[in-house]
Amino acid sequence: MTDDTYTIDSLTKEIKYHLKNITQVTDQTLHDDSQLIEIGYLKNLLNPNLLAYCFDVILGFHVQYKIFEKVNYVIDFDYKGTYASVGHFKMSYRLSINKEYRDEIIGILKRVKPLLEKLFMMLGEHALNHNVFSMKNETKEYFAKLVFYEKRIENLVRRKGVIEEKCYGKYDIVKIKGNIKCMRMKGADYINTIESEIVYDMESYIDTFFSALEHVLTLLFPFTDTFDQEKSYYYCFIRNTKWHWESKIQDVCGASIPNSITSKLRRIKEIYRNHNAHGGFSREMMAYVQIPKFGRYPMYIGKEYLKGFVDGFSDEITYEMYLDAKKTFSDFWSFLDKKYLVPMMFVRSGLPIPVDTQLYMENINTADEAAWKIKKMWYDIDNQSNMDW
Repeated sequence: MTDDTYTIDSLTKEIKYHLKNITQVTDQTLHDDSQLIEIGYLKNLLNPNLLAYCFDVILGFHVQYKIFEKVNYVIDFDYKGTYASVGHFKMSYRLSINKEYRDEIIGILKRVKPLLEKLFMMLGEHALNHNVFSMKNETKEYFAKLVFYEKRIENLVRRKGVIEEKCYGKYDIVKIKGNIKCMRMKGADYINTIESEIVYDMESYIDTFFSALEHVLTLLFPFTDTFDQEKSYYYCFIRNTKWHWESKIQDVCGASIPNSITSKLRRIKEIYRNHNAHGGFSREMMAYVQIPKFGRYPMYIGKEYLKGFVDGFSDEITYEMYLDAKKTFSDFWSFLDKKYLVPMMFVRSGLPIPVDTQLYMENINTADEAAWKIKKMWYDIDNQSNMDW
């Protein structure tokens, strides 16, 4: 059977066929501990979750999980009339089987693994098409990175100010080509290095913000009234290259977001985020034209700002530009927090965001109820992560 002819049912049947000699333990099952041999996790090609899935879903065993302290599961089974078992523990994962069948069972698991991968891909594609999936939420990490850059930029600016104050009016005598000497402001090289670091960090800060913006808006969109649950979110939106940052703002915020915010975001995005994109020669770039009897005239070739930078407006990344951008970014987050109070609480929480947002929003009407649910969910997740239970 080729990959093109596989279906979920045919793959499930084929996996079940390979595992046909694994059955429930009965009174006739031969149990001889002296003949048992252990297969450790390095030889078992199926990890504990995959093997449990085979027993639970494919073979229909009643698998109990987290049955004891430090024990996830123990499954007894019959293999060709002999007793066998597999156990997943906090410190180990091992399969015990009659030594006569050791290599045979390893070969079976080796054949089953790629079939499981194909099955999960098909199940996954079906889930993506029907919005039965959740999205990894990295909002906390994005916001933490933004705070990191803010602190770093502002610390570097303070350090630069201290050095400039200490070196004010002080000069070094620098020799150039023998006896030629010139005066140079003390600490100039160090100040130039700090200024470069500030620029690099401001560029990274702006870039991180727009990545965070797209991430947060992608997580928020299923909470909106405009989201159509009948459409595949993954294939119609997430994989759609035309669903860029500005389209996301429109879909999530509509006409309610002030134009003063979106116009500033557009200017920052087109001019400053792409400052070095594609080696400086993307759709957003600076060019110079020579105007007779005037000289070199700067032209910014962006989607909207097809003009030269005059009247004090420049594409130079400065600390003042950073402060203005920082305020715009803050205004944007404040707008989202106000418009989507409860959804933004879930987004900011770091919990995975399901496309079917009713899984979170059902019976949630206030911020206090949302806060309680978020705490409860993290409590449950932490307990599930702890194998001591």
